Amino acid sequence: MHAILVSLGTDGDILPYVGLGAALRARGHRVTLVASAHYESLASAHGLGFRALVSVEENDALFGHPDFWRPGRNMPLMIRWGLRLRQRHYELLSKLAAPDAVFVTTPALLPARLVHEKTGTPLVSLVLQPWMIPSAIAPPIMPGLVFLRNAPAVFWKLFWRGANLGGDIFIGRKVNRLRASLGLRPVRGLFRNWLSPQLVLGLFPEWYGKPQADWPPQMRLTGFPMFDGGRNADLPAPLAEFCRAGNPPIVFTFGTGMAHSAPLFRAALEACGILDVRGIFLTKYRDQLPDPLPPSIIHCAFAPFRKLFPLCAAVVHHGGIGTVAEALAAGVPQLIRPICFDQIDNGERTRRLGAGAWLKPRRARGREIADALRKLLDTETLSRCRAISARFKDANALETTAQSIEKFAAEKLALAAVTGASPDNNGRGN
Repeated sequence: MHAILVSLGTDGDILPYVGLGAALRARGHRVTLVASAHYESLASAHGLGFRALVSVEENDALFGHPDFWRPGRNMPLMIRWGLRLRQRHYELLSKLAAPDAVFVTTPALLPARLVHEKTGTPLVSLVLQPWMIPSAIAPPIMPGLVFLRNAPAVFWKLFWRGANLGGDIFIGRKVNRLRASLGLRPVRGLFRNWLSPQLVLGLFPEWYGKPQADWPPQMRLTGFPMFDGGRNADLPAPLAEFCRAGNPPIVFTFGTGMAHSAPLFRAALEACGILDVRGIFLTKYRDQLPDPLPPSIIHCAFAPFRKLFPLCAAVVHHGGIGTVAEALAAGVPQLIRPICFDQIDNGERTRRLGAGAWLKPRRARGREIADALRKLLDTETLSRCRAISARFKDANALETTAQSIEKFAAEKLALAAVTGASPDNNGRGN
C-alpha cells in the first residue's frame, strides 16, 4: 500500500498526518505526505516521501492574512485561494493515483474527491474535530451563531440546506466546470459530497464528540492523535529552569499560525498582574509581545506541550483541537479564547467536560481572563481534569487509525485486483 496523506494548514492540521504517516511506515507501508512546502523537512525526518501541495509563499498568503482569522471574512478569502489552485491540485494528486495508492485527506481538499471518482483510487477522509460534521441533531457551534446553538433540529436542517446552496453558488459552479472537463457529472450539495463515501475517520474519542444518528454511516472514531512531531523532545533549558523556580506558571499560546495576537498577549500580561502569577508566552512571533516583559513572564518560541503542560497551573489558548487534546491529556484546566473556525465549539465541549471554560472575544480582556482563571483553579475542576487525563492511559489512536486504513485499503485493493476494475465507482459522478 502507498498511503498518500494530504492536508493543508498549520501544525495542528499537519502533525496528525505526519504522526499517522510514521505509524503506517512502521507497519511496512510506503507513505507520501502532500502538504505545504513548510513541512518537507519534517516529513523527511520521519522517513516519509513528500510532494509540495503549495509553496511557502502560497501557504503564507492564506494563513498569514489577517482576514483568515476574522469570521465572515475568512470564507471568501479561502474560497478565492482554493479555487485558484484546484486544477493544479487535481493534476498533482492524479499523478499519485497509482494502482496501490490510497488517499487519506482532509475534506477541505475537494480535488481529492475528484481523483477518487475519476480513477477509483480508495479515499479516506480524516476529520480532526466534531465541528466538521454538519449535524442537525447536535449542531456544531458556528462563529457568529452561538446564540442559535439550542435551536431546534428543523432550523439546522434548513441551515445546512442553505450552506449547501451557498456552496453550489460560490464554489460548485467552478468545481463542476472541472468535473465536466474530466467527464464527471455535475454535483449539487457540495458539502454533502465533500466526505469520502467509503470511509471517514474521526480523530477524536466518543466521549469528546458523541456520534449522532445523522452522522455519516461510514464514519468511525479512533481517538485523539497525540503527536507533537518529535521535535525538541525536551524543554528548552531556560524554560525548564523558569518552571522549577516557583509556583506553577500559566501558559498562554494562541496557535502556531497566529501572527496577529498582540492584543491577546497584552490582555494575558494584565491578567497575570491581577492574579500575581507567573506566565509563559508561547509564540514564534516575538514582535507580538509587550516589550519589555517583566521577570515574572518568559517568552519561548516553541515548547513541546507534552512536557510543558504538566508543569503549569493552567493553559490559556485559542481552542485548536490539538492544544485542547494536549491540555486534557496533561490534566490541567484550560481557558479558551476562541478566534474562529472550530474553536468556539471546542471551547464549549471542554466546558461541558468540566475541564475548562471559554470566553467570548469581547470579554477576553485582562480582568475577564483573570476572573475566569480564578474560577478554574479550584479543587473540583482540578479533580475533573485529572479524571479525564486518566482516559489517555494506554490509548494509541494513531495506531488504531493506521490499522483502520490498512484494513480498508486491503479490502478495496484486493477487490480491484480480482475484478480488474477500479476499486469503487469507476469514474462515475454522484
